[in-house]
Amino acid sequence: TRWRSLGHKHAGSLRFAPYFSLRICAPKWGVMCQGKYCVMNISFDDYMDSIKANRKSMPPELFSFASNEDHYELNHPQSLHDSWVSSLCIEELRNNTRPFECSLRVTLKLLGQQHDRTLVLIYSDVVAYEFLSSENSFNPNDTFHGDILDHRISIAGDAYNHIIEMRSGSIFKVVFKGFSFEEQSST
Repeated sequence: TRWRSLGHKHAGSLRFAPYFSLRICAPKWGVMCQGKYCVMNISFDDYMDSIKANRKSMPPELFSFASNEDHYELNHPQSLHDSWVSSLCIEELRNNTRPFECSLRVTLKLLGQQHDRTLVLIYSDVVAYEFLSSENSFNPNDTFHGDILDHRISIAGDAYNHIIEMRSGSIFKVVFKGFSFEEQSST
């Protein structure tokens, strides 16, 4: 078994802020919750096995993204690990003929770890989102939020969760029904 935290690929446990998706995953993944915090010790293999076991429950593009190990590698250009937040865009999309019927789309753009590309994560039909932010104490002039340390995707009822944790302690959480991923070259 390859033991590693999901984003780092090395042994360790992750500290989670309060979030309902962990309680859903707790019985399956061995998450231990005490009060409002949860700690998860899970091997990367177990995480990937869970993603693959839920293939039919995920849209193809989300499964393709979540099951691609390159997105978790320490030194891969497509990895979210060590990438930086460039922008976060929240859009309420309205139907012109029925303006009271709207949906929410969240677009997160990340400067790739090798600074040669932008990784674009587009979440559609968003049910909930949260960005708890704190300044990167190591060098806020480089990046306010710090490097992305890890990320994980899970299923919550008829929606999906993506949690991204950053070195500064910032946490981005989104609950969504649709997903797409794009890469834009910076060269």
